[in-house]
Amino acid sequence: MSTKYFDSNGGIIGPDNEPTTTTQNEIITTFNSSGTLTTGAATTSLQYLIIAGGGGGGGHPVAPTFTVGSRGGDSSIAGTPITTVTSTGGGGGDTGYFTPNPGTQPGGSGGGGGRFATGSGTAGQGHDGGTGIRANQGGTDLSGGGGGAGAEGQDHQPHTTPTGPKSGDGGAGVASSITGSSVTRAGGGGGGMYYFGTTTVGSGGAGGGGNGGNPANTVSGGATNTGGGGGGWASNVTAFQDFGAGGGAGGYRCSVPGESSGGGASAESPLTVVGGTNYTITVGAGGAGAAAPASTNGGSGVVITKEPAVSFIGDSQPGVWTLNEVYDFVKAGTWTN
Repeated sequence: MSTKYFDSNGGIIGPDNEPTTTTQNEIITTFNSSGTLTTGAATTSLQYLIIAGGGGGGGHPVAPTFTVGSRGGDSSIAGTPITTVTSTGGGGGDTGYFTPNPGTQPGGSGGGGGRFATGSGTAGQGHDGGTGIRANQGGTDLSGGGGGAGAEGQDHQPHTTPTGPKSGDGGAGVASSITGSSVTRAGGGGGGMYYFGTTTVGSGGAGGGGNGGNPANTVSGGATNTGGGGGGWASNVTAFQDFGAGGGAGGYRCSVPGESSGGGASAESPLTVVGGTNYTITVGAGGAGAAAPASTNGGSGVVITKEPAVSFIGDSQPGVWTLNEVYDFVKAGTWTN
């Protein structure tokens, strides 16, 4: 007696079913504050834009609060199985006050220079700040602009230049279309100063950098959730010390194909992640700036993630697939266990 193990209706093994393709749509998530990202069930690749908090603007306000701007907070993505990706907070702007000497103000992008050295940016994240100068060296107190993700902060512009005397503008940021629209972020803060009330202050860099200020020019902080550096501030308190440099932009790291990271670097590689898994998102705060009539703080950072659309073999009815069908889907990269 013969035994029939299967037939066209399925039998013991089941019918010969056609595979069905299922799509998980693109998922874009914006974190304006720290939180948790839970990846989609079928997600295996994650693109990101990670911008740290911008540095605060430096200044020479009313004694005794002569201020060097504080560095912005770091932003990051962390979780299994990835190595944590961190953007470095922007460097604070320098002060024109004689003491203390803060040294350099490094960061994702460097803070602008005042009396002391300018701050350096972090490779792959941002640019250096611009230089400042004291009146006994160049005839006028002038500060540098904070570095931006896309360009260095402008150096002070002395009397001998067509635009001088003037404090430096903040460096420009970088544009990303991770959300579907092009937005520029991470601009440096403009330098502030007061020299007989006439010298021009620096403008904030494109991408949320704050404008430099003095009693005749309104200062502004870095824009929220851009990582922009705060503008520098100065009041007419002490001659030859009345200037404050712009804060540097927060570090800018991007893994969107075809775009750029900060400091002139190419886009990084997307992360390989696990679907349905929690990842910790940290969004850095802006650094504190000099006391002034308006904010000189750096702008807070932002983290934006993109999970590209995925097509995969979905569950259907019980049955079997032919080897040819399995081969075709494996070759196309759409076969999942």
